[in-house]
Amino acid sequence: MFTDSIEIISKGSDLTSDQAEESMRQILSGQVSSEEISAFLMGMRMKGESINELTSFVKVMRNSSIPVEVDASRAVDLCGTGGDKSGTFNISTAAMFVVAGAGLPVLKHGNRSVSSKSGSYDVLLELGGVPNLQKTGVEKLYNETGMAFMFAPNFHPAMKHVMPARSALKIRTFFNMLGPLLNPANVKYQLVGTFSRESALKMHQIFERLDIDRTLTVHSHDGLDEVSLTSKSDLFETNRGNSTHQFEFDPTTNGYSLVSMKDLLGGDAKHNAEIIKAIAENRSTQAQRDIVELNAAFAIYVANQAKDFTQAKELASKSIDSGEMKKKIELFAGESQKIASE
Repeated sequence: MFTDSIEIISKGSDLTSDQAEESMRQILSGQVSSEEISAFLMGMRMKGESINELTSFVKVMRNSSIPVEVDASRAVDLCGTGGDKSGTFNISTAAMFVVAGAGLPVLKHGNRSVSSKSGSYDVLLELGGVPNLQKTGVEKLYNETGMAFMFAPNFHPAMKHVMPARSALKIRTFFNMLGPLLNPANVKYQLVGTFSRESALKMHQIFERLDIDRTLTVHSHDGLDEVSLTSKSDLFETNRGNSTHQFEFDPTTNGYSLVSMKDLLGGDAKHNAEIIKAIAENRSTQAQRDIVELNAAFAIYVANQAKDFTQAKELASKSIDSGEMKKKIELFAGESQKIASE
């Protein structure tokens, strides 16, 4: 019974894989009350979630999602957990179009704004796109353009059973961390930014246990859930078939100048969309362009489309300078509108 799991974690003990999986199945099927879910979430937060428990949760949540059935063998997802409260513009969303402009398929998983003024969904809408396509629309868009955005609520309908408890608690729970691990298209390459070094390490350890080829989880020393230009960043790499490792990235030794956080600030979705358009048209500030180029380069690198970071950076830079990034923004907007109207 679900109450047995609550009893176990209330004593500070970890659930077994079977217990964790069964608990999540009961949560997602609507078998337990919001009060019980709240107790479970608080118990997990107080105890501290084990990697085994989190991996078990992810497996069940992935199985309960609506799958996006496309050829994702070369595709990359780049996203952040959110929650860094930095107020930066939508860096990973902008980088999505740089990566696509470099010829790499992109299957981005995201949501509306939760802790910021503008989430991926919000800024894509301002860029003229239709970000809330359902399964068949996403599949058609990806097959026609090589890129798509998957609006999380459309592909994880069972999460509706969790929302009342999460809304009532108003605190970060393990669900905040698990979102980027639930890509409905089962992509094999991911760049994921996290709100803390601890969460980056945990996510890295979960990725090691999942069916995925190569990942980078990142947390910057300044607190950003992106690779930053204001400080060094810690990156944890998972490469299936090879040893995994951690490394520190210093932008100043890789051709970038340090900037201040105010140089990266955004605003609401409309304001952030204007920043992204300015980058695509080579009329943004250097800091805005560089932070997007930098994160796009790491997405290209993690997807094995470059032999090293230097080459990945060149590909990202070319995507912007050649106008390919701008073309991909226009293509996404036009084709998603067309599919939505059919």
